[in-house]
Amino acid sequence: MFENNVMSSKSKIYFKNQQDLLYSSIIIIITLALSACMAENHLHQAIRYSEASIIADDGATIARHSTTAISHALSVQDQEYISSANRIHLAMAIVSLEKAIENGYYDNDDSARNAARIAIAHFKEIKRNN
Repeated sequence: MFENNVMSSKSKIYFKNQQDLLYSSIIIIITLALSACMAENHLHQAIRYSEASIIADDGATIARHSTTAISHALSVQDQEYISSANRIHLAMAIVSLEKAIENGYYDNDDSARNAARIAIAHFKEIKRNN
C-alpha cells in the first residue's frame, strides 16, 4: 500500500511537469506567431505610409508620412526572422525614405515621391520573399 502511494505521488509530479511543459510550449508558439504577425503588420504599415507619401499634396506631408513609414520599418528590422537579403532591402527602403523626408522638407516633391516609390519597391520585395 505504501508503494502505491509513492507511485501515485511520483506520477502526479510527472503529470504536473508534463502539463507545465505543454503550457510553456503553447505560450512559446503563440508568442512566435504573434511576433510574426506584428512584423507583417509593421511591414504593411510601412508600405501604406510610403504609398500615402506618394499621393500627398505637399512636401511637409510627404515628409510626415515618410517619417511614420520609417518608424514602422525600424520595428520590422528588430524581428529575428528577417533574412540578411531582406535586411538589405529594409536598409535601402529606410535610406530612400530618409531621402523622401529630406526632399519633402526642401519642397522637391517629385524627388520625394520617387524616393518613396523606391522604398515601396524594397518593402514589396521583402513581402514577396517572406
